[in-house]
Amino acid sequence: NVTKEKIIALKNKLSVTKEEDKVIIAYSGHGLLSSDYDYYLSTYSVDFNQPQQNGLPYEELENLLDGIKARKKLLLIDACHSGEVDKEEMKAYTIAKDSLDKNGVKGFILIPTNKNRLGIKNSFELMQELFVNVARGTGTTVISAAAGTQFALERSNLKNGVFTYCLLQGMNANDKLRISDLKKIVTEKVPKLTNGLQKPTFRSETQQYDWELW
Repeated sequence: NVTKEKIIALKNKLSVTKEEDKVIIAYSGHGLLSSDYDYYLSTYSVDFNQPQQNGLPYEELENLLDGIKARKKLLLIDACHSGEVDKEEMKAYTIAKDSLDKNGVKGFILIPTNKNRLGIKNSFELMQELFVNVARGTGTTVISAAAGTQFALERSNLKNGVFTYCLLQGMNANDKLRISDLKKIVTEKVPKLTNGLQKPTFRSETQQYDWELW
């Protein structure tokens, strides 16, 4: 059911929100770069070699929160992105992955088949810029699982990506939770569970956006 068309259609439901409503969108999946370096989120029918085929453009995810009346908006993204690395970088990633595997953590790097590929570090910077744009344009607080090492980390015993697991754990353990509390939870728990290889990023960090989730 997770198609580009159905995700975009969610805007119809969000367009009827009121100013005091709270809107939380959580995405968990793969982040992909096209040969033109455009950023896409995977859908059920996405073509991983050509993410522009049925992939969800990041701008469309951003657009769901743009122009709606609700002032309290939170976007949670548990996704990585792909890119090519040089031999020395790959050695470092392999060493890091081997260390994680010994501790029951699995890491995945998605590398597209296009000849012109964006370096993994540059693609991370591009993702950072995208998050800055969504915060500026829509008044949305963005919490992302993006890591400098570019691993999308998961542990089989957690039955989730590490970032999503920490979010769910924090939500289930607290009767009341503010945005700042959620940031603190993932900031402390995600690096701990991934040996420091995954560090969440945040956008729109002001007191104005430190609202109570429930």
